[in-house]
Amino acid sequence: MADEPFIDPALGLTLVGHRSLAYRAGPVSICIPAHNEAETITEVVSEARRAIEILGADGEVIVAASDCTDETATLARAAGARVIEAEKGKGNAVKAALLESTGTVVATVDGDFRYFGPEPIAATLLRPIMMGIVDATIADLYWRPLYPQMWLYGFLAPLAGRIFPEMLPKVGATPWSGQRAAIRRLWPAELPEGFTVDLTLNLVWNDAAARVRPVPVDDWVNPQRPKPELLRQEFDLITAHGVAKGRIGPQDVISLTSWFAEAQHRMATYQPDSDDVAEFEMMLLTEAIRTMPPPGMQSS
Repeated sequence: MADEPFIDPALGLTLVGHRSLAYRAGPVSICIPAHNEAETITEVVSEARRAIEILGADGEVIVAASDCTDETATLARAAGARVIEAEKGKGNAVKAALLESTGTVVATVDGDFRYFGPEPIAATLLRPIMMGIVDATIADLYWRPLYPQMWLYGFLAPLAGRIFPEMLPKVGATPWSGQRAAIRRLWPAELPEGFTVDLTLNLVWNDAAARVRPVPVDDWVNPQRPKPELLRQEFDLITAHGVAKGRIGPQDVISLTSWFAEAQHRMATYQPDSDDVAEFEMMLLTEAIRTMPPPGMQSS
């Protein structure tokens, strides 16, 4: 159309014929929050140490033993980690490890996370940061076995798409992952004590306008422990942050709370013996978007 403005997509872009990124030499810290992980902690610590060797960097491995009543701490020390005690709660463990860490680049790997890729997952996450490509990485996990990503399609993607749309491409398909890394200034001094720590980090890193990117990673396994209260905690966290940042108003939270209740009920209808995974995911997303209340809508 004649009245449409011309937009030059290359405006301000400077092209250079050489690599212009600066390497980060480290040192690196790999922090491992762990609560009664005696079964896996030796492997996780050994792989973290191997990651530092592969990267050729100076580094340290810190295990934050969170209210452990088993041999987690003893086994972690024997495997070569520095062990500190932390209060119960994943966020408390991450915070305690961060306070003790000295690296200019820091990664976290869960104490129950077993990775089957060709190199330790910490190396895969730290490398793009040390090469100067990004400021932070989040593991985009290969999801095995196939199971509907209810949290992503039925909850986070539509809700964050409404409030923080710029965050979605930064955090990838598994933004709940505790496997992540970042330059030191991106790690906040204050963190929640429990399992909302990873979503909190997503929001903090998004606020920082940092170069945050998901990194595809290989096969893995960890115990799937039900956390029935977590979804509501994360809803409260996102909406409160949205209000604080002026993205939504208090009235929006009321209408979104009703939307959230409907989304929970949809997720609970999944029948693994009869529902197709991809179709169920798409149903969750389609319905979540269709029923999303517009800004300022009064809740009925």
